[in-house]
Amino acid sequence: MSSSQSLHSSVPYPETAAEGRKQASADVVVRLPTSVDFDGTPVASAVLTPDSDQGIKEVHCDPRPPIPVIFLPGVMGSLLADSQTNDAIWYPPNMDGVISAIEGFLSVVSGWFQSAATRAARFDPMPAVVDPRGPLIDIDAGKLGFDAAEARRRGWSTLHRWSYQPTLEWLQVALNKPMQYGEPFGEWAQGSEDGKTSALKPVLDTHPSAYGGYGKGEALTLDSDVFKAFASYRYPVYAIGYNFLQSNELSAREVLDGVDFVDKEAKTVTRIMGIREICRENHTDKAIVITHSMGGLVARMAAVLCGGAEDILGVVHGAQPATGAPVFARRFRAGGEGRSPVEALINQSLFGSNAPEFVGVASYAQGPMELAPMPDYHNGQPWWIVVDAKGRERLRLPETSALDEIYVSDAWYGLLPNPALLDPAGVVKKHLEDEGVAGSVHDYYKETMRTVVGRQKALRNSYQSNTYVIFGSGALQPPRDEAGVETLKVEISESEASLLTFGKVIWQGDIPEDVSAEELKAAKLHYDNHKGELKLLVRGQIVTVKVWDQIRMADPWKDRLKDNGIIPGDGTVPAWSAEAQARGLIPGVPGKPARGVQMAFRQKGYDHQFSFRHPWTRWATLYSVAQAVHKAKKGLVQ
Repeated sequence: MSSSQSLHSSVPYPETAAEGRKQASADVVVRLPTSVDFDGTPVASAVLTPDSDQGIKEVHCDPRPPIPVIFLPGVMGSLLADSQTNDAIWYPPNMDGVISAIEGFLSVVSGWFQSAATRAARFDPMPAVVDPRGPLIDIDAGKLGFDAAEARRRGWSTLHRWSYQPTLEWLQVALNKPMQYGEPFGEWAQGSEDGKTSALKPVLDTHPSAYGGYGKGEALTLDSDVFKAFASYRYPVYAIGYNFLQSNELSAREVLDGVDFVDKEAKTVTRIMGIREICRENHTDKAIVITHSMGGLVARMAAVLCGGAEDILGVVHGAQPATGAPVFARRFRAGGEGRSPVEALINQSLFGSNAPEFVGVASYAQGPMELAPMPDYHNGQPWWIVVDAKGRERLRLPETSALDEIYVSDAWYGLLPNPALLDPAGVVKKHLEDEGVAGSVHDYYKETMRTVVGRQKALRNSYQSNTYVIFGSGALQPPRDEAGVETLKVEISESEASLLTFGKVIWQGDIPEDVSAEELKAAKLHYDNHKGELKLLVRGQIVTVKVWDQIRMADPWKDRLKDNGIIPGDGTVPAWSAEAQARGLIPGVPGKPARGVQMAFRQKGYDHQFSFRHPWTRWATLYSVAQAVHKAKKGLVQ
């Protein structure tokens, strides 16, 4: 007869490689894996045996104090449910298996046929809550040190499985095993042979400039203070999903303090812990925050607007649209787009195939609204451009304010010349009535947009004081000699074409040569197909204007257009937005220095959604976490 018990052990890992090899060779030794108890204590389970069984049981326990690492996903990366019915609002398809891929395809097709009213009713921000019941990747308890139940408790199941959970798994392993048996281990100690799963060069003994690093950072060595400080802690990995339909400021407050999910059918309450609660659980006062895409805006609002700066030891931003992206504004007038029919189908399924379908959701969802180009996008240069048939610029906006000239403008070139597109399901009207708010839905949209831009202004060049940023800017190209022969091996890369995106929104039309910019502004909208084609009444004649819809570099001879607004990036975030984080660090990036950013990594080769799976990003993430821990613990952050 036997039973099991939990062992709270203080037995450390072997101090030396020789000791580890000696232990590994002992046939009678049974090693018990550890997991983490609810209070952060390492525990192991052992089976009691008869007295005749004298075998040795060892518990290799990690005695290092914890610094929690918390991952915040991008827009549409969190699972959402209706708080009133518990029905799924947003469960994006997982394409990581045959069956899930088929289900995902069917989901995309069905989404394409949803009307504007159906979309608006489905994506109402008010009843939406984060759903912790999502599917998990296969959890290898021996590898991670905890089981699926613990992964759910840590919030992993609030994030889209395909996009993020493999990254959480990688972080848990790579951050917690920089050393094994007294020697550097894994990606810290050696590079890969092919540059597919990890970088060709190890984190140790490699200068950060090899992976796009700028700033005051040197190569880490086994004996460096930075690596020693990093290796003296362990890093339990958590995730926090958030309601991306609501304001990022409100999401930031919930990310700091946590929320409850009430399952009315199961009659259970699941706690989605916030940063402060996670810190208390780990008996520490600060956490490392790693973000992807719009999660960076949530973290910045937490630090800058919500009093959370003191709860964060350091931040690593990946693929952040630091000053917004023009594609958001473009979709207000044309709906979703794509490089290919398949990509167009997916984007139109997600974002709407035309302006009414996109506006019905985006004009009420403040989180996505905050992705619009910010006041300092492209350092304040115009990005909404009207050109004539010969490609000559005739109207450049914004001249002074994107808010007044584009976002809330009722002119033909504004985001919303037709207020009838607002609130197709009546959810905004009902909200205003329930709250006793006077005014029209159109007035509410304008006021909301002004509030959104106010938050954007508050974020200008403002970051948590110990921040590291990583972003993509085009494809990796192997170095070549004078004869064009490749001289060095490089990591994997997406194609240059797949990493282009909208840096500007270009409208081109048959505009008469003698029409002035003021006359063009005063033109009347005669027809709008809601897919990027307009007919304007200018001087009594009809002028057709179309938005540029091909994501490729311009061909001046073919297109009669020197600048079609397409620039390098990561396929979603234009380089102009991402590199704003590197102001003051990367030479040539215009604008005042970004406060709080310690290092910036301008990188190549990866797309937006899966940026954290690329070897360059992973190298920079490990390096940045090590630097952040050292600077914070040594009091080097100003």
